[in-house]
Amino acid sequence: MKTTAKKKISALFISPQLWAIAFMALAVSPSASAEDAFGMELSIPKNTASGTILARHYIYPMQVCRQSKCTIKYLRIYPNGEGGASTSPVITTNVSGISTRLLINGRAFGTQALSLETNRPIEVQLLGDGRVNLGGSLAGSAQVSPYYYELDTVESSYSLRIYLKGTITPIDGTCSVPSQTVKLPKTLIQRLERIGSTAGTQSFQIQVNNCPKGYNRIGYTLDPVGGVIENSPGVLPLAGGSTASGIKIRVENAQGTPATMGSSITVDGYSKAAGGSFVIPMQASYIRTDTVATPGTVNGAMTVFMDYR
Repeated sequence: MKTTAKKKISALFISPQLWAIAFMALAVSPSASAEDAFGMELSIPKNTASGTILARHYIYPMQVCRQSKCTIKYLRIYPNGEGGASTSPVITTNVSGISTRLLINGRAFGTQALSLETNRPIEVQLLGDGRVNLGGSLAGSAQVSPYYYELDTVESSYSLRIYLKGTITPIDGTCSVPSQTVKLPKTLIQRLERIGSTAGTQSFQIQVNNCPKGYNRIGYTLDPVGGVIENSPGVLPLAGGSTASGIKIRVENAQGTPATMGSSITVDGYSKAAGGSFVIPMQASYIRTDTVATPGTVNGAMTVFMDYR
């Protein structure tokens, strides 16, 4: 009699915690393409370590060059939205404790000529710079609003000017998001019979604790360690220690729909007047990603960025 050996795979899914905020702004100029955004009160944590992402906002290619793909040929950045252009990728804003940077294809640049094609959103970030956030207007007190970034593209005859606006109000404290390890159950590789097959689903919760009062909105962004895999929603790149091949981990919401990565999602139930603690139900599964797969250990990781407004 012939015996068939059934091989097993196991997984370790790690979710560390970080926090950040989605933000950016644009305005109108007769000689350039621009948009105006966030002309409102923005609540941001008062004390943050240097380099901490406080806010992030995405500008899509259609806003940059009116097409689905843009080729960036020149970038100019202006500290405090005025004066000479800077070659540093991180510049100060008009608010003490708040700096900013612009990322193209995930990389920050200072003033320089470029030849970068992108179909991804351009990201503007606000960063803590080690000083206390004293609050105030990102646009400063000048009669003419300053712009911080200017982009030239091959596809457009106009520059895109990016204005940072809004009044920042410092808030004492942030939510806490404890790190956690989610262990998927061992499963048979035979259950992952074809590309796209899933197995070994494990439920878990993202815990958002002790959020203070005062924020207009609190959100969270899921960010895969190793980057987003194109055309593979919710799928995490293999992390160190993985011995399996052709199999990864997919993060899903409680209904089994692949999780949205890289975009801020509102924490339901948060109230500016009350604050509080919240749970976000999620689940994770093995997923077959290649025609050839071998059993072993499957590891993946993601960070959870909290954002505040």
